[in-house]
Formats: sequence, C-alpha cells, structure tokens
Amino acid sequence: MKLNYQVVYFALFFIAPAVLAYFTSSNIYVIPLVYVFWLLLAVSLATVIIFQWQMFSADKYSARLLHSAAGARVISFVVSYNEDVRMLTRTLIAVKKANIYGETWLLDDSTDQHTVADLTEICDRLGIRFVHRDNRRGYKAGAINDALKQIDDSYEFLAVFDSDQRPTPKFFNGVISYFDRKMVAVVQMPQTYTAISTAISESAFFQQEVFLRKIMRARNGRSAFILGSGFVARISAIRSVGGFREDMVTEDLATSLLLQSAGWEIIYVDSTDIWYGRPPETISAYLTQQGRWSLGGFQALSLILRLRLKPPVYAEYMAGWLYWMWVGPIRLISMIILILFLDFRLITVMIDPVFFILFYFPYFIYSMLFYYYTASDGLMNYGMRGFFLHQGAELLLMFTVTSSFISWVLGRKKTFKVTPKGVRGTYSFWQALPMISMELLMTSAVSAGLIWIRETVSRLMQLAIAVNIFFAIYLIPFMIAASVILFTSNYRGDKNEIALNRIDTVDRSA
Repeated sequence: MKLNYQVVYFALFFIAPAVLAYFTSSNIYVIPLVYVFWLLLAVSLATVIIFQWQMFSADKYSARLLHSAAGARVISFVVSYNEDVRMLTRTLIAVKKANIYGETWLLDDSTDQHTVADLTEICDRLGIRFVHRDNRRGYKAGAINDALKQIDDSYEFLAVFDSDQRPTPKFFNGVISYFDRKMVAVVQMPQTYTAISTAISESAFFQQEVFLRKIMRARNGRSAFILGSGFVARISAIRSVGGFREDMVTEDLATSLLLQSAGWEIIYVDSTDIWYGRPPETISAYLTQQGRWSLGGFQALSLILRLRLKPPVYAEYMAGWLYWMWVGPIRLISMIILILFLDFRLITVMIDPVFFILFYFPYFIYSMLFYYYTASDGLMNYGMRGFFLHQGAELLLMFTVTSSFISWVLGRKKTFKVTPKGVRGTYSFWQALPMISMELLMTSAVSAGLIWIRETVSRLMQLAIAVNIFFAIYLIPFMIAASVILFTSNYRGDKNEIALNRIDTVDRSA
C-alpha cells in the first residue's frame, strides 16, 4: 500500500511539538500547554515560509481580462435566502444586463412568504426565472446542484452571484476566453467592497485585502479556489466531480479541492468588475461569516489529506488550514499560557531565555518587517490603520473560531448561516465580555510581571519574565483595537432606495 505523503507530513508536523513538549515541560501536568507553545512556533514558522513564497509568486501575477467571448452560452444563478428585496433587485438588474450570453435565474430558498411573493413579482417584471425551494437540502450548494439538473443542454458555463454582488457589463466578456484552455474549470473574480459603513466593515475590508491582493494572486492557476460568488465555471467540470459539495459549509473550498485533485485549473482574475459587495456591518454578522468560513476550513482537512494534490497545492491549502488553527485555539491557549505565567507564576516551558531570544527574536522582527514591506508596496491601501484594524478583527475571532474547531473535532453539525446584510444592530454584552476579560487579564499580567521581576534575584528568571512582558505589551494595542471595533460598529441601516417602477426599463431581449 502506497504511503500518503500528505498524511505523513501532517503527522510529523504535529508530532514534533509533542516531542519538544515532553523534554521542556516543567512537570507532566503542563505538557498540553507546552505542546501548544511549540505548536504555535511551528505554525508561525510554516505559515511565514509559505507566505513569503506566495509573495514572490504574487509579484509575477499577470492575469487580465481578455475581452473576447464569441459563441459562449452562460447561465447566471443569483442565490438568496431571506435577503433584502431592494438589494437583491439591484443585483438581479446588474446580472441580467451584464449577461448577454444567456438566461438569469434567481435560486431562492426564502422561508419568509412576503419575500417570496415580492421576488416572484420582481422576477416576472425582469424576465428572470424564479426557482424557489421549500427545503434547504444542501443549502447553497444544493440549490445550485438542483438548478443544474434543470438547465438547457446548450449551456456550457454557469456563473454564480450572491445577493449583494453585481457584475459590470465587462465581466462576462472578460473571463470567457480563459476557457479556451480545455482544463480551466473556473475563473474567479473578487468582489469590491463599496458599502463600508462601520468599523467592523472596514476591518473586514482590510482583512480581505491581504488575501485577495496577495495570497489569491499567488495561488492563481495553482491552488486558487472558488470564493462562493463572482465566478464562472465550466459545467462539465463541475459535473465531473459530482457537483458542488453539499456536506461542508464552505462548498466552494471543498469543490475546488475536488477539481484540482482531478487535474482541473482555477484562474483568479484580480479585477474590479464585481462591485458593491457588502462586508459584515455588525459584529454578529462578522462572527457569523467567519464562524462559517472557519468551520468549513477545518472540515476541509479530510479532503486535503485524502485527495491526490501536488506538493505546492497541498502546502498552500495546509497553510490556510493552519491559519484557522492559529486565529482560534492556538492563539487563545497561548494567551492563557502568558496570563498563567505572569499573573499566577505558573512555569510551564523550561528553556533558556537567552537561547529563545537569540533564535526567536530575529525571526520575529524579520517576519514583521517582511509583512510590512508586503502590505505597503502600493498594491493595497493598507497602512498602519489597516494593520491595526486587521489584527483587532482577528483577535475578535478567537472564541468564535475556537468554537468552530471544537464543533469540528466533536463532529457536530451546524446549519448553514447566511451572513446578515443590511440588518441594523450593534454589539451585545456577551460578545463584548470575552474580549474585555482577556484585555483586563493581559493588562493585569503586565503589572504582575513588573512586580515579579523586581522580587526575583535570578537573572535568567528576570529575563524570562521580561520576554513574557514584552509579548503581553505587544498584544495589548491590538486588543484595544479589537475593543474599539467592537464598540463602534453600530449599524443603523442602508438608506438607499430603489425605484421599482423602473424595472420595466430593463432590456428583456438580452
């Protein structure tokens, strides 16, 4: 039986920290905490190496709109579930105007009967086929798979748009020519956020900037994956892998893995021809979105380890999986270790602090400088404000992503939750409490550490305390940023209106 190299590398990656934890723990009871400490360093090193490799690849990115689509037949699907009718109407108009190569269908799973009635009338006016399901089997993936069974055989391509993403007239004409290459399965384009209204909206924008402007560019044609919306796919390719994967909450990521393992290619075209996109406007919406993405990311591990992937593809998908590990359970436990050491003087890791400083700090400084250089090369509108908002938003995710990790480990099934759009709201006490508690504990840890460092006479212990104080102080500004985001993300609603009596002006002949 042939050994699966993906499983071997994965096992070695997680076994090595266990070996180090065994030899560096102060006692047997703290081995799990020390294991997380070494795992944190391993994840940090692996992701930085892969990130740097990706940045060099991103510098060579050259994909552009091709502007030639003769003879293409494309069917557009707009998917919705109890969405704001006015917002959805604007999207339907934009998609219908842009897609002159075929029909536009609205795939709706709404349970609100008033919404269903309104959408039925609007689609009739627009000349759009309204496909409504009374069940949510397979959620978004199920809706698309069901619709694919009903389409005309003349269609070679399908396009998918969420309710808040609108293509420009150039969109279809710009991507279809990529399919002249027979093994191109999907062409993906990013959305452009144009509805930033709160601090969490802005934070989500900056968080996505690094991913879309850098990482996805680097993964183009190699391990780029479907982003759930704003893509055109070859129908035969989707059918060849059994349709969109319905048993994972991120059907786009899972389907991408299946396609790439079968030799298909996914192209990423970094253009601004999908506009308006609404980032999460409230903390609840943001945590809902990221909770679904993180759970889907964890669920993808079974495919990452089982499917036959090329080593670079495997490495990049594993880096994505490790990102969720880092943002959630690893970061949370590492902060608890820091607090236990400084506040409660619980010694866990037994290593020479001089050794740690000499080997880790040069790497830490280098990785920070490299990230700053990458984020300030002119491609992104990032800067220090973006950096703090990005880091603050990720800290808000600690408990949500850790909850997703626990659900994945325990095999709990969660329903597919659509990210709320245009829903008024602000933070709740229970959303604010975890971050405020961690911020207070970290601040008290600095104070306790300063007292401890004055009391101890051991130079090595003083150095060890100083190192931990440094990392506590380093984290506090980002925790303050997280709290600012939390308390300033009060969304009062979108005041934009749409004149429904203008719907009839849409050209039905398209």
